[in-house]
Amino acid sequence: MSKDEQLHLARNLIIAGIEMAFQVTGSGLQALEEVETAMGAFLAAHNAHLTAEVAAIETQGNA
Repeated sequence: MSKDEQLHLARNLIIAGIEMAFQVTGSGLQALEEVETAMGAFLAAHNAHLTAEVAAIETQGNA
């Protein structure tokens, strides 16, 4: 499988995860907050520097 195919598959899995979070929560904003939480956990496990950058980003919005 080529790198482009792998990236395409990864994107589809991320979209499926967002869709599932939306179905569970019933809220687009909550689904995005769940994705943000998941990304934070991923980054904490894989790269402390990027985790610090993400933590510095303040998510704002309303549903």
